[in-house]
Amino acid sequence: MKKLLFALVMCSASIAALAQDASTPAAQQPATQGQNTSTEMQPIATSDLPAAITASLQGQDYSGWTVSNAFKKEKDGKTIYKVELKNGAETKTVKFDADGNMMKGKDKDKDKSVQK
Repeated sequence: MKKLLFALVMCSASIAALAQDASTPAAQQPATQGQNTSTEMQPIATSDLPAAITASLQGQDYSGWTVSNAFKKEKDGKTIYKVELKNGAETKTVKFDADGNMMKGKDKDKDKSVQK
């Protein structure tokens, strides 16, 4: 019985050691992901949006819409801003370049009861 218990403890220790080895690269993975943050959207304050984008958002195209979130991303040496707008239950996502030119936008209706 003592030999069986000893064998069980040794197997458990071996499994724990192997599991710890397998998790070592995963522990280093967040550091690698941290280096790629320039390709991911970074949340920014709406007050940090460039004046050209703020001026575009105050135009007639976005009348009644309010900025709910803003994000910034560096891509191919260019800065891209993503702005999430709200108007009641509707949301709209619009992307701008640093000069305030609209790149592309998506309309999303968050109120699922108003589906057509």
